[in-house]
Amino acid sequence: MTGFGTILFLVGIGVLIYGLISFRKKKWPRRKTQIVIISSILAIFIGSAIVPSEKEEASTEKPKQEEKTKKVTVEPLLKAEKTFKTTDDGAIVVEGKTNPGAEVTLDFIDNPDATATADEDGKFSLRVNELDRAQDAVLSITIDGKTKEQTLSLEMSPGYTKKLADKAEAERVAAEKAEAERVERERVAAEEKRIADEKAAAEKRAADAKVAAEKAAAEKKAAEAKRAEAKRSAPKPDTSNKQGEMVYITATGKKYHYDQNCRGLNNSNGETAVTIAEAKSRNLSLCKFEQ
Repeated sequence: MTGFGTILFLVGIGVLIYGLISFRKKKWPRRKTQIVIISSILAIFIGSAIVPSEKEEASTEKPKQEEKTKKVTVEPLLKAEKTFKTTDDGAIVVEGKTNPGAEVTLDFIDNPDATATADEDGKFSLRVNELDRAQDAVLSITIDGKTKEQTLSLEMSPGYTKKLADKAEAERVAAEKAEAERVERERVAAEEKRIADEKAAAEKRAADAKVAAEKAAAEKKAAEAKRAEAKRSAPKPDTSNKQGEMVYITATGKKYHYDQNCRGLNNSNGETAVTIAEAKSRNLSLCKFEQ
């Protein structure tokens, strides 16, 4: 619709043209023509000033109408069963119908949420693989900023329940077997360590005993060498003029001894003191340890 400013602008131009033509044909006096021309120019100026404001009003009127149109929202529609059951493989499919293009979410307490978008017919389908237990979930539909919710009951099929029980039993048996194998490995390792420790201790004892034996043998050998050296260095008794000197003999022995503590007398049952002359008369000879 044409505004007042536009009409005024067009009238001003028309009057200005008519005034100029009339002035040129000398129909009007000069004073009247000036008034007409000035009035026309004012009309044109005022009209041109009003036209933009009318255009702005026209331009703002359309967005307001569009804004009113956008405020008309669609109420969410939700049609779905309230109970769904898994397959024997643990998968569960939630299907239903809502507004075309609506955002659909299946919200779990401790499982990742499942999302989908309704097709052009409003149909939707959400699939969850290997549900771990029966539980409730919230199905929500969102469109044009509005949301509608419905609580669903997700149940386990008997076949999947048995499958989960068998799996849990297999895991329990495997865990017990692994634990038994661990205990056996530790027992074998402990037994091997005990045997190794005992062997090392026995070897140490044997080595210590060998060292001790070698030390005792060395000490004995040194003592014997010392005695032999002392015997060799000791002066031999002079028996040429000692026929009446006393010596020691045994009842069955074939030797006589100057020293009652001589080693040759260690195993005798008793000694008898006689003169050396008597001992020699019995054909007894001096003990080899005293020679």
